[in-house]
Amino acid sequence: MKPFDKSLGIVGFGAFGCFMAAHLAPWFRVTAWDSADIPATALPENVTASPTIAEVAACDIVVFAVPWKSLADAAAMAAPHMKPEALALDVTSVKRGPAALLPKALPAHVDILCTHPLFGPQSGKNGISGLRMALCPVRIEKDRYYRVCDFLTDRLGLLVFKTTPDKHDREMAKVQAVTHFVSRALKEIGLEPSCMATRAYEKLQEFSSIVLSDSWDLFLTIQNGNPYAAETRRSLQREMDKLEAMLRAVDGPVREPMPPPYAAAW
Repeated sequence: MKPFDKSLGIVGFGAFGCFMAAHLAPWFRVTAWDSADIPATALPENVTASPTIAEVAACDIVVFAVPWKSLADAAAMAAPHMKPEALALDVTSVKRGPAALLPKALPAHVDILCTHPLFGPQSGKNGISGLRMALCPVRIEKDRYYRVCDFLTDRLGLLVFKTTPDKHDREMAKVQAVTHFVSRALKEIGLEPSCMATRAYEKLQEFSSIVLSDSWDLFLTIQNGNPYAAETRRSLQREMDKLEAMLRAVDGPVREPMPPPYAAAW
C-alpha cells in the first residue's frame, strides 16, 4: 500500500482515537470527528478534524473508536454517509455486542471487521511493534481480510490473530476483566512505594499503573459489556473467600497482632 492511497475516518477522538491516528497518519489520509470539539493541539501531524460526521463516514475505511455504550448511536449517524465497499471497524474491548450490532446498523454494502487492539496509549507509548491485536471477521471477503492482516503485520508490526466474538469475550473475561478489576481493588488498599518492595510487589505496582491509566468508560465496557465478566468476577470472589476460610481454619479466629518481644527495648 502506498501512503495516502486511501482515506480513513475515525469516529470518536478520545485518548485511543488520537493514539491510533498518529500511527495511521503515515499510511492514510486521516480525518477525525468527535461529538465534542477537537482542539487543533490534539491533532497528530497530518490528521485533520471534520466538523461533521458525514465527511468521516464517507471515507474508504471508517474506524469507530467510541465506547461500547456509544457504538449504536455512532453507527446510526454514520450509516447514511457510508459508501459502497467501505470497510468499517470497531476497536472496543468486547466483541459479541459489536459483531451483532454493526451488521444491522450499517448498510449491506459495507464490509465489517471487528477488532480489539490489546494495547493502548500507555502500554504502547514506546511503540506498538510486537503488540497484539485480535480480529473478528464479521462481513468481509477473505482476500480483503488478508490484505488488512498484511497491513497490520507488515506496516505496523503488530501480531494479529483471528478469533470469534464469543471466544474473544470468554477469554477476555479472564485476560482483561479480572486484571482491571483486581487493579482497581489494589489501588484502594494502597500500593505505596516501599524500601522493602519485592520484585513481585514492583510488578503489581507497574501492572496497576498501566491499567489505571485507562478511562472509567473503558472499565465499564470491560466489566459490563462482556457477558462473561460477571461470572468470572464471582469465581474470583469465591476463591478468595475459600482461601480466607482455609486460613481461619488453620490459625483460628483472627487476633490483634502482638507487639514484638523486642519492642520494650525501645
